[in-house]
Amino acid sequence: MDRARRARAACARGWLWIAADLVGVQAAGFRVDAQSCDRRDQLVRPYRAVCWAADRLTTLAGAQGVSGAALEIDHVSKRYAVGARHGWLRRRRAGDEIWALRDVNVRLEPGESVGLIGHNGAGKTTVLRLLAGISRPTHGHVRTTGRIASLINLGAGFHPELTGRENIFLNGVILGLSRREVKTRFDEIVEFADLGAYLETPLKRYSSGMYARLGFAVAAHVDPDILLVDEVLSVGDVAFQDRSIRKMLSFRDSGRAILFVSHNLSAVEMMCPRTIWLDHGVIRQVGPTAEVIRAYIDAVDEALIGETARPGGSTLDQTDAIAVVGATLHDKNRRATSDFDYGDVLRVGLSCVARRDVEYVQCSLTIRGDYGPLFTATSDTFDCWRSGPHDLECVFESLPLLPGLYRVEVQVRHAATLALPLPRTIAAFRVTTDLSAFGSDSLVGATKSRGGFLAVAYDWRVQTSAGEQVLAGLRRPTIMAPSRRR
Repeated sequence: MDRARRARAACARGWLWIAADLVGVQAAGFRVDAQSCDRRDQLVRPYRAVCWAADRLTTLAGAQGVSGAALEIDHVSKRYAVGARHGWLRRRRAGDEIWALRDVNVRLEPGESVGLIGHNGAGKTTVLRLLAGISRPTHGHVRTTGRIASLINLGAGFHPELTGRENIFLNGVILGLSRREVKTRFDEIVEFADLGAYLETPLKRYSSGMYARLGFAVAAHVDPDILLVDEVLSVGDVAFQDRSIRKMLSFRDSGRAILFVSHNLSAVEMMCPRTIWLDHGVIRQVGPTAEVIRAYIDAVDEALIGETARPGGSTLDQTDAIAVVGATLHDKNRRATSDFDYGDVLRVGLSCVARRDVEYVQCSLTIRGDYGPLFTATSDTFDCWRSGPHDLECVFESLPLLPGLYRVEVQVRHAATLALPLPRTIAAFRVTTDLSAFGSDSLVGATKSRGGFLAVAYDWRVQTSAGEQVLAGLRRPTIMAPSRRR
């Protein structure tokens, strides 16, 4: 009876909702969640889940009241089972489990915006699912304070048979708003989603983009204390993405705590002053965003250099009429290397094999930086290549690149290829010039994690009543540091 009274009290203070993967009770100021895979028996018995949640209310309220953080992950590890389900009497082998997180510690203060980066499968979404209450940690504790909005699975809880209008109310209540609050924000949600005449149309007739836009619009107007974001800025067209970015920036500037997960490193730099790098479930580095992203990209590029250096690591699609079976990088003296200075000669050699006679062959090499292509060299069109090996070399007379790691991509087109063949990365190299050689200690493009890419000489001139004043800018190096290759 005591458990039942506590359960009824919990429902009176907050609300109960049941979904395919979650049973939760949200009370004023804090929240308790039960996860389906950990408590499947409570999923089919929601009353028991409420009773369990009621038992946890007092404990969690005390724990969260002590901590001043908006959210905190304290020595959390998360284990998932892989493979087929096992019976109660059969013990699962160690190889049937995978640890998505190992001893992770994350703390966000109110008003702090933190980025979370890492490769696919690093554990980023698992962290957000734990904070949102969708799953529970195997070890450790997760604490949150205030209302949470989770932009993880946009549109979760939508009903395909209901109209857009009806789903706004349904999803808004699921996310913790009262019906009156949804009604107050309804016009803003509709304007943000830009659904126009489709508001009275059942969701089953929406496109995937319309569906995601409506989900983002509802979640973004919950007015949360904590915002969990997982790769949602790619939703919709360019205009909607611009509105989404502005909305995210307004959240940040209004003092809400944001945990921002994205592979778009430019967006992370724009949104977050501090970033966490997750690597195979373990925190690899925490610190200022520019430093963490620089270390992350360096690690990715180091792995790329190692991969392309292996025999066969730079081959293109073997089903094509022409395959690139080898690629080499040489300096001006034709010595193989992956380290260059500003202004060096870069020789890129390609070993190609034509499996049959092909016509109108053209090759393009692109040098790519962290955020996109920098410049491209395209050959003239060869009228015909006979079946057999063909060797090409492209010589860049003077690299105009600042220090960093760069990729070399190749496209080989001929008469039988598609209009836009997919470029492939075949090699990577470093530029190691000391920036002080440019006559300036300031970085070019300081908003970028590497401080820019292309070295272009410039200075500033100011005209005043006292005359002209020249301010130091960037100078091309006049004396380069000795290179071990010369």
